Amino acid sequence: MRTQELLSYLLIVGAFIAAGWLVMSSGGSKENSEDAGHEPGWEKLPNVFRFSWGFVAFFEDSVGALLANIMPARANRFSDLAVISALPLTGERVLAASFAFGLCGIFAGAIAGAAVYVAEPAVAAWLAPVLCLAFFAMGWFWPTQNLAHYAELRQERITRELPFAIDLISGAMRSGLDFGAAMRYYVSLKSGGPLEEEFGRVLSDVTLGRPFADALNDMAKRIQLKAFTAFVGVVSYGMEIGAPIAQTLKMHGADLRRERFNLAERKAARVPAVMILPLVVFIMPAVFIIVLTPLIMRLKGAM
Repeated sequence: MRTQELLSYLLIVGAFIAAGWLVMSSGGSKENSEDAGHEPGWEKLPNVFRFSWGFVAFFEDSVGALLANIMPARANRFSDLAVISALPLTGERVLAASFAFGLCGIFAGAIAGAAVYVAEPAVAAWLAPVLCLAFFAMGWFWPTQNLAHYAELRQERITRELPFAIDLISGAMRSGLDFGAAMRYYVSLKSGGPLEEEFGRVLSDVTLGRPFADALNDMAKRIQLKAFTAFVGVVSYGMEIGAPIAQTLKMHGADLRRERFNLAERKAARVPAVMILPLVVFIMPAVFIIVLTPLIMRLKGAM
């Protein structure tokens, strides 16, 4: 009877949590659905944030702000990752997402512990806390890992697109265009990548009256790539002294292509080391089982 009551309580609590999640994720939180669902860049959010947008916003000003005060370094790190990813996220919102999914992880661990309790009550005494802790850790780190992965992918895509963009801009400048017109020509190609979006944002800032050097420096702070910081330095120095930068950009693009090729070589060189873990964990035990099982069975038969 106690087991049935325990499962009933867990199911009721789970139903309330699921209902609240669905209601607040649909926009029924402190923000209405129109504001929460149409912020700039909202459509590019990873699914873990899109699915829980309203639910996480509910905790942002309370739990998220509290966790940001307790862990300011992590909050600043998540804010930087959000800037790199060009996503409408803050450190408080990411921490609130970690808290929300951590709670869901605890509940999932409680359900798993209850299932173990039905089968083996003695085992559940020590296994249930372990399951709750493990599921909490998975829920806590899931949003942050998604954000870090998204930021890394965006930086890698910008790194791949940058040499071609520099070659195109320098070629347009050698044809007689100035740097601003060459950048507008690149944006007009509509490649659809993150580099085009960032260049378009720079052009919008310049149209509003900002100097090119300041807009490019802000772009470098958003992207946080050494290759692009060097590109901004070349352009800013050329604009400052009035020197032609087309040939310099051409050489810089060639250097970036060589650097990208060297990076690909380094990644290829790490493949054997990466393959060691799956080889040891998955392949070698299977080989030992296939080889040693007949020998063990023959030995047992002889004994």
